[in-house]
Amino acid sequence: MLRLSVVLLIASVALASAASLKQGLTRSSNRLGRIAGGTLAEPGHFPYQVALLTADGLHYCGGSIVNRRWVLTSGSCAIGKTTSDIVVFAGSNLLNEGGQRYRVDRIVLHPNFDVEVYANDVAVLRVVESFIFSDTIQQIPLRGQFVETGLVATASGFGRESISDIGLEDLRFVEVEVISQDECREVFDENYTPRLMDNTVCTTSQEGQGICLGDAGGPLTNDGELIGVISWGIPCGLGMPDVYARVSAHRAWILVHTMI
Repeated sequence: MLRLSVVLLIASVALASAASLKQGLTRSSNRLGRIAGGTLAEPGHFPYQVALLTADGLHYCGGSIVNRRWVLTSGSCAIGKTTSDIVVFAGSNLLNEGGQRYRVDRIVLHPNFDVEVYANDVAVLRVVESFIFSDTIQQIPLRGQFVETGLVATASGFGRESISDIGLEDLRFVEVEVISQDECREVFDENYTPRLMDNTVCTTSQEGQGICLGDAGGPLTNDGELIGVISWGIPCGLGMPDVYARVSAHRAWILVHTMI
């Protein structure tokens, strides 16, 4: 069994302060840009994917464009933040090349987000200037149907490839398979079972592949629709399931709060 006290969570980076990020795992001179064991994304491959940056340009989370003014991310990426703390980077698969930066003027955190168990781990951000859609910037529809076990999906992000690896600032993706909540609970230590709810999705992937530090808030997709928001996991690619906020469970709340 893995002990809770010694396990690092994906969302721990999202919850850290910008100052801690500079001094700790993600120094600006030591930033990483890869999902664990993933494949490099081609330009325009994930036009809905954004990176969330601190005010001084340090990447710390991901997100998805849901319409011309709004981005969906995790609650752990938004809690404790002000609008001046977050910059949305869109339109490039490289953090240090191309793309556009957007200021944020509103943050809406799910009212029932629980930082202790990552319940209702969703938030939405409104950008000051509307996204101009193109081949590299697009919105993604929200899945309304419950995601079934066995579905093959894609997770993407600018997060680390491993806890200690130093890589380039590029977007990567990995193919994953949705597993049942029962199967997910069987794998995790009992300390983690309170985090596994009907409104979460668990996925599994090949050992050496999966979400990693900095991927929180990013998309889980299937057939051109958003089905999950990266929430937490045991980094990185160690053969444990990754956990997401289930989009279908939060779709009504997201739509109500992202009206333009």
